[in-house]
Amino acid sequence: MHIILAVVFPLLGAAQWVLLEDSPKWVRYPARIAAFGYVVFYGALDALAGIGGGAMTMNNAREAAQPVFAIGNQLGHVGAWSFFAASIAIGVCALFQHKLKAIPGAAFLLTGSFLFLDSHIYWPKGVIACTCIAIGMAAISYVSPRPAR
Repeated sequence: MHIILAVVFPLLGAAQWVLLEDSPKWVRYPARIAAFGYVVFYGALDALAGIGGGAMTMNNAREAAQPVFAIGNQLGHVGAWSFFAASIAIGVCALFQHKLKAIPGAAFLLTGSFLFLDSHIYWPKGVIACTCIAIGMAAISYVSPRPAR
């Protein structure tokens, strides 16, 4: 499962990158660095703990895998906080730019991003977090249409 997620989870950071396009430069650049931090550090969690630690556990080396899980979880926390920081920037900028129309999307995105800090994708909290993130990003994208080029 983590092999698939190693490809899917970075797309959340890519979505943040796109949603930051309308933001002022002084917000956009630090928030995009945070989105990049999410992609790198959360990707490291999936690679180390998900794929590496999972393979060790499946091969009866659960005790030996504990340091791998510990390092992966530390990296994952950095990634999740980076995601939350970028989400705050997206939500606040959407509220300033689109006022009342942005409230539902910002509320879902920030709620989901907060829940994501310590839930990964585990049922039920992680599934709720990812669903809120998806709804929030879609709603903000809907109220922030991109001009035709």
